[in-house]
Amino acid sequence: MNKFLGVLLMGVVLVSRGAVAGGWDSAKGIDQVSLKGELVCTGCNLKKLSGANAQCSLYSLHDIGVKLADGTIWTIVNNAKGHDIIRAHKTVENKSAVISGWMYPNAHQIEIASIKVKGVSAEEIAKAAWEEDQKIAKALLKRKVGEAPVHTHGAGRH
Repeated sequence: MNKFLGVLLMGVVLVSRGAVAGGWDSAKGIDQVSLKGELVCTGCNLKKLSGANAQCSLYSLHDIGVKLADGTIWTIVNNAKGHDIIRAHKTVENKSAVISGWMYPNAHQIEIASIKVKGVSAEEIAKAAWEEDQKIAKALLKRKVGEAPVHTHGAGRH
């Protein structure tokens, strides 16, 4: 009977660990988490909250991050899963999202495994990001060495 209880207890511990953490990724060596937050422009939020000299309209074009309920802002890793969310700022900003992925507290970044944005489809996000990438590419082609990039479509927003 004691052997049975030991096995049962071990099973409960393993199941509860996975349920809380979201699942272990052996390739990364860290747990996958699931969180809910609001998609926000990281630069504009830093400017409003802390007075940062963010110039989103000029340089980053309102890169999207996620603001959690406790007010912390996490930058999204710009890779195959994160790029479209970052670039589709006009489509996803101020929308709530549920993200599954990996958090890197030392850099305040989250790498997306999957994301669901309330009221916005994956196709709408992909199209908006592609359109934004095209605008950026055209603007950067006009840039001269030593000049700041000039983006007119977001100027004066904040």
